[in-house]
Amino acid sequence: MSGSPRSVRDRDVLLLMALVVAVVLIANVLSAVIPGMDNVIAHVPVLLVLLVASTCGVLFWSVRRRR
Repeated sequence: MSGSPRSVRDRDVLLLMALVVAVVLIANVLSAVIPGMDNVIAHVPVLLVLLVASTCGVLFWSVRRRR
């Protein structure tokens, strides 16, 4: 079952989850290193912005992939 469409989707989901975790960890390290970034993160709805941006990105990618 190595070539089935389900395994491809599972792999895509795992890669996307790994990317999200990596972005969060990088943001955490950057906020610790760069002075003042903690204040920016505290005052901007970062989670909402990231969720909207990632949703738009996934939708755009899925629409382009079907063509």
